[in-house]
Amino acid sequence: MRENKKFAWLDTNVVLRFLIRDHEKYFLAARNLFAKAEKGELSFLIHPLTVAELVWTLESFYEYEKKEIVNTLLGFIEAKGIEVLEKEITRKALLDYADKNVDYIDAYLAAYASQIGPQTIFTLDKKHFSRLEGDIKFLL
Repeated sequence: MRENKKFAWLDTNVVLRFLIRDHEKYFLAARNLFAKAEKGELSFLIHPLTVAELVWTLESFYEYEKKEIVNTLLGFIEAKGIEVLEKEITRKALLDYADKNVDYIDAYLAAYASQIGPQTIFTLDKKHFSRLEGDIKFLL
């Protein structure tokens, strides 16, 4: 699967420093790391939990708008040398998060259930899940 490439996981803080550029020393270190990925020297794995943490941090701490978060992260996950686990699920969750104005985790769960199964989701959250596709069952 990944025989001839060097792979490594990326932590959220490395991605944030690169995207936000709020600390020049950390930004430059992250940029140098990403340059290696662009040259094909390294490939970075991004876990779906890392994407969730990025969304949460950009929204809650940095007060980015949902569309800005989605545009930023879609560009990032498509970058050369970046491999996101469950990429199609992550992409759909990001789009639904902004387009349907729901929490990212709810969008991710609905996308995951739709693609991986089981497809039924039980919830009390009518506000968000009523906007999402799938076999949603509301307890109340």
